[in-house]
Amino acid sequence: MEWDKGRDVFRMAGFSWRLAVTIMLGVGWLSFLILWLFFLAGDYDVYQNLAIIFVSIIVVIGLLGAMWATWGFRYAREYAVKNMEIKDQWRRWFGWRGIASSIIWLGWLIWLIVWLFFYAGSYNFYQNLAVFIVSLLAAGGISGVIWGTVGRRMRW
Repeated sequence: MEWDKGRDVFRMAGFSWRLAVTIMLGVGWLSFLILWLFFLAGDYDVYQNLAIIFVSIIVVIGLLGAMWATWGFRYAREYAVKNMEIKDQWRRWFGWRGIASSIIWLGWLIWLIVWLFFYAGSYNFYQNLAVFIVSLLAAGGISGVIWGTVGRRMRW
């Protein structure tokens, strides 16, 4: 990507503190994971521990996403002003499909966590694997239907 007036992305305002917080969140998450597995994981079954680990990953990704999104939107706004055709193409491509896909996959992830924590212990590994595959196929199928029309209508 070509930088405007020699502007380096690593020197943009807000980059250094976000990088430091990212590293601290990574170390903090690994510390949580080690402490959880060492001291508390024995009180829960395998599926509940998986659910707790998934929730911790979602929390860290959510914090990182919120933190970096503001920085990315600032840079994208500066870049998109000069490239309006990219902005228009992005709206045509993603628009409601991006929102719908986000809702579908977030809903699937929440359902998976609830399943693992509350229900998976009553079933064996193969039954849980089957439930996981069926749910993944359902979410993927719905997303496929939503995005299937893009290839036919978009100008590549």
